[in-house]
Amino acid sequence: MTERPAVYLYRYFFAGEPAGEGKLEVRPQGRGVKAALSAEVLLPLPKTRQRWQTETDAEGFSLYFAERVEGREARVFTVERLEEEGVVLVTQGKESLALPFVAPYHDPLSLLLALPRLELLPGEVVRFPMPGGRVYVERLADVEVEGRLRLQYRLRPGLTLVQVEEGVPVRLAQQVGNHVFEAHLQGVEEAKRRRRWV
Repeated sequence: MTERPAVYLYRYFFAGEPAGEGKLEVRPQGRGVKAALSAEVLLPLPKTRQRWQTETDAEGFSLYFAERVEGREARVFTVERLEEEGVVLVTQGKESLALPFVAPYHDPLSLLLALPRLELLPGEVVRFPMPGGRVYVERLADVEVEGRLRLQYRLRPGLTLVQVEEGVPVRLAQQVGNHVFEAHLQGVEEAKRRRRWV
C-alpha cells in the first residue's frame, strides 16, 4: 500500500444505510510515507467533513498528524514529533502542550497504514503508544470473502475491526452507539500530480 502513490476510494455505511464516502491518498516520501484521508460523512448526523493527515518515519511511526473536522463547528488537532527538542507538540485550536518524547508512537492513520506490515499470528496481541494513551492490535483468524483471503485485526479501545486484503485495508467496522459504522474499499486509482500538503 505504501510502495507507490495511490488513491483508495471508500464508501461508508451506518446501520446498513449509505453514510458518505472517502478518499485515502498515500505517497512514499523519503523513507517514510505521507497520507491524507478526506471523508464526507452524512450519518450519523450531523453531516461532517473530516481530513486526517500523517507523515511517518521509515518504520511507519508518526512524525506529524493533523485532524480537521468540520460540522456544526470546525476543529483542528495536530501532533508533531520534535525529536531534537525531545518533545511531542500537541495543539488543539490555539492551545498547545509539549509532552516528553519517550518512544515512537502511532496516530490513527499511521496505525492503519502499518497493519499490513505487522507479522502477527492469529491470537497474538501487540501494544503501541499513541498520543494520550495506547492501542492494542489483536490478530484475529483469517476469513475468506468471495474466494479471497483477508487478514483481520481488532483494535482496542474502540473495538474497531479491520480487514486487510493483499496489503490494503478493504473493510473497517466500528460500533457507534447501537449501530455499526463501516468503510468498504470501492476502488484504487493512480495518484495524480503532487498536490501541496496543508
